[in-house]
Amino acid sequence: MELNKETIIQYLRERQSEIGFFDPDADLHSEEIGDGNLNFVYRVSDTKQPERSLVLKQAPPYIKILGPDYPLPSDRLTYESRALEVYNRFASEAVPAQYYFDSDAAIIAMEDLRGYRLLRDDLIAGKVNQTVPKLIARFMGCVHSRTYTDNLDSVSVDKYRDDFANTVMQSITADYVFTLPFTDHETNFYTDGIGAAVDQLKTDQQFLQETDKLKSLFLTVQRGLTHGDLHTGSVMVNNTSAKVIDSEFAFYGPVGFDIGLFWANYLLSYFSHTENADVQSEIKKVIIQTWETYTKEFKMDPSVKFRALQIIFNESVGFTGMEMLRRVIGAAHVKDIESIIDVQRKTRVETAILKFGKTLVKERHNITTVDEMVELL
Repeated sequence: MELNKETIIQYLRERQSEIGFFDPDADLHSEEIGDGNLNFVYRVSDTKQPERSLVLKQAPPYIKILGPDYPLPSDRLTYESRALEVYNRFASEAVPAQYYFDSDAAIIAMEDLRGYRLLRDDLIAGKVNQTVPKLIARFMGCVHSRTYTDNLDSVSVDKYRDDFANTVMQSITADYVFTLPFTDHETNFYTDGIGAAVDQLKTDQQFLQETDKLKSLFLTVQRGLTHGDLHTGSVMVNNTSAKVIDSEFAFYGPVGFDIGLFWANYLLSYFSHTENADVQSEIKKVIIQTWETYTKEFKMDPSVKFRALQIIFNESVGFTGMEMLRRVIGAAHVKDIESIIDVQRKTRVETAILKFGKTLVKERHNITTVDEMVELL
């Protein structure tokens, strides 16, 4: 069953006993929202009480933006539903509530974050709220430590590994972050002015070796529940809170991947604001504050915590570099950079991003503190 604006209301009425969000005789209105590439997202509201609404998300058996000729398993929403269960158990304030999951139709009914904005849009506008990174760092530290192998018995670890064996989505990420951007793949595109720097990157043997190592870590390390797509477009904010969304890439892996993506997308914003020193200064604070808050929230026996955080930090630095690079020369770019109209300025910004991202990948073993990383900016 594939939902649309007309069938979605009937779907809810037929499942009144399971979902029970609206009154049985409520007059309902539906609309498609969101601009995601993978899934359909609808808001349904009570016309007499418009503030009473929920969101239905459905994963078709293909990539939504490309159509049925590009298949993708619908069970990606199974992993999102499982992740939401864990997140709501450990950090409910940082995610939308999940009301219902239909595994057969690949549909989740969840809290409507009406009134929230994408964090990425705030950053593009030069609005850097120092509370947001603390909230997301608490979320990461809480979830990562409470699902971390060293904090669990073997039975619990095995269950997490089984529940989040999200191999198809993990493989897609591995290809589009670690491999394809550094080849001549047809999905890659970039500004003409950085062509020479891209060619140099593709032939830098030390860089390519580190890239292979990071890809291997991504595919083989299983230490904790990892969101897998935690960039600034996966965080929604209002004036008092921040919510993490879109966890269909969730897997049991190297938790530093989440920190790396979060840092990288703030840093992409940093470079996009080259003409605004105040914004750049605030983003530097964000990078440091994220790590400091994360380490406080990451609960573990003190005898092993320091070493665990060393490993997580080292991997996070490398993953940060990979994400920054692929967002400039790979298939999936970000609005922070693509919205720069002046081609010469955009070329300068992207050149700086390539240089910094490459440095993080190649020098990650020599960068031992977050202050050292920020000093490289």
